[in-house]
Amino acid sequence: MAEETSSESPTLVKTLRPYHVWALGVGIVLVGEYMGWNFTVAKGGILGSLFALLVAGTMYVMVALCASELGAATKLAGGPYDWARLFIGPGAAAIVGLAVYMEYIALEAADSIVVASIAQSIFPEIQVLPVTLLVISILTFINYRGVVAALTLNFALTMTAFIAIIVFFFFNLLGIGSIPWNPAELISGAMPNGIVGIFAALQFGPWFYLGIEGAAMCAEECKHPSRAVPLGQQAGMITLLIAAGMTLYLCAGLIPASVLGVSVYPLYEAATSSGMYFLVVFLAIGTLFTCLASANGCVCDSSRSWFALSRDHFLTPWFSAVHPRYYTPYRAVIFTMPIAIAFAFSGFLDQVITFSITSGMVAYVLIPFALIRFRKMFPQHSSKVRPFIGPMQPWIAYFTIFLAVVILSTLNWGYRYNLIFGLVFYIVAYFYFNWRYKSIESEHDWERDMGWPQPVMHRSE
Repeated sequence: MAEETSSESPTLVKTLRPYHVWALGVGIVLVGEYMGWNFTVAKGGILGSLFALLVAGTMYVMVALCASELGAATKLAGGPYDWARLFIGPGAAAIVGLAVYMEYIALEAADSIVVASIAQSIFPEIQVLPVTLLVISILTFINYRGVVAALTLNFALTMTAFIAIIVFFFFNLLGIGSIPWNPAELISGAMPNGIVGIFAALQFGPWFYLGIEGAAMCAEECKHPSRAVPLGQQAGMITLLIAAGMTLYLCAGLIPASVLGVSVYPLYEAATSSGMYFLVVFLAIGTLFTCLASANGCVCDSSRSWFALSRDHFLTPWFSAVHPRYYTPYRAVIFTMPIAIAFAFSGFLDQVITFSITSGMVAYVLIPFALIRFRKMFPQHSSKVRPFIGPMQPWIAYFTIFLAVVILSTLNWGYRYNLIFGLVFYIVAYFYFNWRYKSIESEHDWERDMGWPQPVMHRSE
């Protein structure tokens, strides 16, 4: 049948614009300002949370620069997976593809759990798990029907959630509300666990920005990827840095550190502390919308990663089919649902978040390494090969790897078994796929596949 194999299937269509890229990246990540980041406070207090925000933010700015250059150059749907495949090798490609897939699937599950928790707080008779499953199912269906509709929805949800943070910030800054911002909360909860706690807080620091590299994964579906990907990704990172700073400021001054460190939805709780009904409702809507936007974006990005793995025969080609009417990788989209449900059944939000972070850090080591290899293979500053050139490379890429390894190592405090399991999983996957793919791996025809000249050095050098 026409849709059974990728060679006979319709191809992905180029319909997306820079604001779609922004909506995908920020939509996935903005949820980190509404929930999850506050676990940094439980580890390292307010000072530890600030340290985690700055260190992780630095790393993510660098990741975004690496991803922008690679995404603008390759213009492929697999994003980090395709970069590793082209410039590192099959084993690394499989690792990145799986890591990105697991990162987004776990994030989707966490988002859906929070949406269900919000629904239960409004309607106590509602059960969390059925609502979680319903959210996952609806978002899967939306992404099945089309990427433009899915990301347009993301744009509307994300803008609403971002505006909610801005409104809350300026209301507080102007002193509107019955409970003012209290600097004493900063001092009392600054550093409860000493220096060790500050470094331990780094393990949840990435949650402020986790998934921003996903903005590049829609490059194959952008009208002008060399412009849309860097513009959308860099604008997204600036948005997230602003939102993260506002969030920490608000929550640290309105909620006691002991409460903030364990809250499921800290911005919403901060709004309730303001005493303003309008803000409470607005932040409840913002929390709900950002979780939906994040989960929606995760379905989009995880399915593209799975699609790319299938298209290159790391997985059965059955998943690489494109829908003849909706032009979506519909089988890859559908397969996100049972995996997300499996994560959701765990019910432990911090454990799900930790696995997502572990997977993300693995990808953040290999993305800058792919850029280093890319620049060595194609050093020429050609607009055809390198339409976007990031500043201070490859030094930024080297420093990114260093920060990712440091952050990954901090999971040893409290989540040692998660770290060991994650690393063993990816190491086994690396050797398996490296062995399996050698039989079908061949030298790339760069002119045919990418329209590029031959590299000045081979990938194996």
